[in-house]
Amino acid sequence: MNKLNTKNSEKRILQLKQALDKNLEAVNQEIISRLNKSIPLISDIGKHLINASGKRLRPLLTLAMAAQFNDYSKKPILLAAAVEFIHTATLLHDDVVDESNLRRGKKTANIIWGNEFSVLAGDFLFAQSFELMVETESIEALSCLASASCKITQGEFQQMQIANKPETSQLDYFEVIGKKTAELFGASCKSGVIISGGNIEQQNASYDYGFNLGLAFQIVDDLMDFNNSPNKMGKNLGDDFKLGKTTLPIILAWQKSNPKEKQFWIKTLKELNQEDNDLSIAIDIFNKYNIFNECKKKTEEFISLAINSLEKLPNTEIKNHLIGLANESIERSK
Repeated sequence: MNKLNTKNSEKRILQLKQALDKNLEAVNQEIISRLNKSIPLISDIGKHLINASGKRLRPLLTLAMAAQFNDYSKKPILLAAAVEFIHTATLLHDDVVDESNLRRGKKTANIIWGNEFSVLAGDFLFAQSFELMVETESIEALSCLASASCKITQGEFQQMQIANKPETSQLDYFEVIGKKTAELFGASCKSGVIISGGNIEQQNASYDYGFNLGLAFQIVDDLMDFNNSPNKMGKNLGDDFKLGKTTLPIILAWQKSNPKEKQFWIKTLKELNQEDNDLSIAIDIFNKYNIFNECKKKTEEFISLAINSLEKLPNTEIKNHLIGLANESIERSK
């Protein structure tokens, strides 16, 4: 696999943003303009979460894939704004379902405004995203992102169904994160190629890049719940564990645990009967069975698949930045 060190990876992210600076700023302006046209409370809620959303990674992917085909026009900007609205809507709904208190170190919208307003604001952002997609006049791009939106919701349902079940299979887990997380990554990339006139093979290759990148990102997020500081994550250490979420580290640990350890997982995750030192005990079990490294190896497999898929896209400097972006996702967990 083509690896870059942390410093070079971060440099690639910065270079990608700099290469797309004007269009990325146009996306931000489009987002603010749409929110300003809504009622003040929806605007406040939307801006609160969008301003805390970090790297704008998904819209950046849409712009980058369009730039591969030298398309810096208005249509990729509209699509990228739609992608960010879809993502933000899912975050609003996620925080309500999870009863979250923090999102990237800031209070969640549901804590500030309440569940009812947060859900309705999410509904508005979903609707606004489809209005933006229609304006591109591309039924193929609309179909791509509409399909992704449906799968995201399916993934949310399936995630709830495997919660508190450490015995969940890896196959079921990957189906959940494929829909809940990776699908929007893939659609963000594919829609950028569609709108820019790329052929079917290139569309599928860009989707594969985004989908595998999304899988890797989710696994790293699973790991960060256990092995990073709250400031780096923007949430409390062990939040997923305390909610009984079934993540890859949990599944792998359950498969290797002895009967006594399985009783621990049953008590803490199935019954949610947790004590103050249970997170530390969980981490000790992970370390005993080398779970963190096993998860990272799986992440590297998906990153390798993502990078290999780029071979079917034009050889541009943007492609080099996309390779760096993929490698950077592994560094997030270190």
